[in-house]
Amino acid sequence: MGSSKLKLKVASRNKESSLKSKRALPDRDPFQPYFSIGEAVATLFHPFAEVVLHDLRTGRIVRIWNVSTGRQAGDLSHLNQPQDQFSADQAVLGPYEKALPSQGRTKSITAGLRDPEGELIGFLCINLDVTFIDNATTMLTTFASSDMKRPEPIYRSDLQQHISYLVRDYSLRINKPIHHLSKQERVNLVLLVDGAGLFQARNSINLVAKAMQLSRATVYNLLADAKKQVQPKPKLSSPKARKHNGSRPGDAGVA
Repeated sequence: MGSSKLKLKVASRNKESSLKSKRALPDRDPFQPYFSIGEAVATLFHPFAEVVLHDLRTGRIVRIWNVSTGRQAGDLSHLNQPQDQFSADQAVLGPYEKALPSQGRTKSITAGLRDPEGELIGFLCINLDVTFIDNATTMLTTFASSDMKRPEPIYRSDLQQHISYLVRDYSLRINKPIHHLSKQERVNLVLLVDGAGLFQARNSINLVAKAMQLSRATVYNLLADAKKQVQPKPKLSSPKARKHNGSRPGDAGVA
């Protein structure tokens, strides 16, 4: 019996000691679980993504990675009533655009960080610098653009150029890649080529098939369908003809 009481006393003391040590521990930083996430994103997109962790309770920056805006940890966040941008169940805001001091821009996104009670306490912001993409887009657009339209007289006898130009122009006009056209859209395109008189030329079927990414047989079938859809308009007899076809002499000139 004495041994059992001693064991109970030891267990009780150990439990009390454990509870005291837990109480003595300082409160854990609620943002610590996000440090590794911020560092991982910053490392993956280095040096183009600035990652900022904001504490909404103090209005200051907790941590910042890949600094591109001259800020540092401990600086004021300068966020004006940020909680108003998030609804009660909203997790993410963005993507949205921000301007850089270097006259560039970022594509940014903000994750709302909440405490166990669901209260919004922080932001994890990712600012991806897309200035280099904008510059590359401008360069490629400038490089690919032409100062003038195609000089028609030079290419008047170039059958392949005529067909390619018609096919490309049609694809751009309806905003569809050539290999995604429906059957009716292909028929309409063949009608355009036929209307331009290009099927009268030798080897035109092969060139049209190549431009439309189809087989020769398919082009022949589309051409047949196109001709079926073009019905000749009935000829109307002239008033003079109607006057002499079964009309009475006395009817002439009567309105």
